Amino acid sequence: MRSTNKTIISATVAVALLLTALITPQVLAQKKTPALKIGAYDSRIVTFAWSRSDFFKQHMIKLKQQNDSAQKAHDTAMIKELSILQMTFQHLLHQMVFSNGSAGMVMTLVNDKLPDLAKKEGVSVILSKWELDFSDPSIEIVDLTNQVAQLFQPKEDISRSAGEISKQPPVPIDELGMEADMMDLYCERFGKK
Repeated sequence: MRSTNKTIISATVAVALLLTALITPQVLAQKKTPALKIGAYDSRIVTFAWSRSDFFKQHMIKLKQQNDSAQKAHDTAMIKELSILQMTFQHLLHQMVFSNGSAGMVMTLVNDKLPDLAKKEGVSVILSKWELDFSDPSIEIVDLTNQVAQLFQPKEDISRSAGEISKQPPVPIDELGMEADMMDLYCERFGKK
C-alpha cells in the first residue's frame, strides 16, 4: 500500500512538473515587457525656473562680490575679464531661455534629486526634450518639465511665464547672436570701437 501511494504521489508530482514545464514558457511569452519610459523636460522653462531661484541669486551674489573686489582694487584686467564673463553668461542665459541651448550647467545643481524623481515618475532616463532627436514609437515620452523646474524651488509662480515660453518654438541657436547693446556697452567701457 505504501509503495502504491509513493508511486501515485511520484507520478502526480512528475505530471505536475511536466505540465509546469510546458505551460510556463507559454505564459511568460504572453507577458508584455513594460515599455521603456523617458522623462523629458523643456530646458527653456527649467532654466527660467532656475533664474527665479536661490541658486541663481547665489550665483549673482558671487559675481557681484568678484566685481566689487576688482573695482575696489582698481584691477582693470580683472574688471575687463569679469565684464567679458558677465556678457558671456548673459548670452548663454539667452541661449538657454530663448533657444535650445544646453541647460547642463543648471542641471548639475539638482542632479542628486533626479534619481528620486525618475523613480517616482517611473522613467529610466531624464533629459532635455531638445536633446532627444529620435525615439522608437514603442518608447513612452513623459513630460517632466514642471517636476524638473520645481526641483529649483523658484521663488515665484512661474506657471504663466512657463506657458508663454512653451507656446513659442525655440529661436534657432545659430540666429541668436550677441546683443548689440552688450557689445556697445563693452566697447564704451573699454574704449573699443
